[in-house]
Amino acid sequence: MSEDEFVKALKGIEGIISVKELTEEEKSEVLKLEEQAEKSVLMGLCRGVNVGVRETLNKGRVFACATDRCFKWPQSSYIKIVCGEEVIGEDVNEQPRLERLKSEGNIVAGTLVFYREKMRLLKDRRGDTMVHILPLEIGEIMGKKAIAGSPSPPADMYLKSRMGIDTGNSALGTVLIGIDA
Repeated sequence: MSEDEFVKALKGIEGIISVKELTEEEKSEVLKLEEQAEKSVLMGLCRGVNVGVRETLNKGRVFACATDRCFKWPQSSYIKIVCGEEVIGEDVNEQPRLERLKSEGNIVAGTLVFYREKMRLLKDRRGDTMVHILPLEIGEIMGKKAIAGSPSPPADMYLKSRMGIDTGNSALGTVLIGIDA
């Protein structure tokens, strides 16, 4: 499989408008920007770690993809709020499960669920609480298992600038897609 064939396959995904394979230097810069972003408070709650971007950057080949509003994100949970090993909350995309969790008295804000019985941990151990932004399973592309990561705003801006994409256009985003070489 040539590089051009894989890039062509990525460009064939609805909503992906541009693709660039990242160099080692670009991967290092994205990781540095993610580490800086992780020092900030996420969602007004606590610090976070972008597990998805980190795992994607560790793949043999990593592609930055510019996306438009037609891009369909995988319908899997991509946010977990944890305190140590305990899951305090998470993103839930399955409507029946979301309704069941709400009926059980959990706090639901959009697709984000906070588990009622775990909320005390958020109060008592706030310093141990972290937001994990998870990798997204996107199946196979040309026979290769692929995962995706959603970059932080600073990394998104960097990737757009490296790809020649208008950094001021809020209708365009980025996603990192990684595969084993």
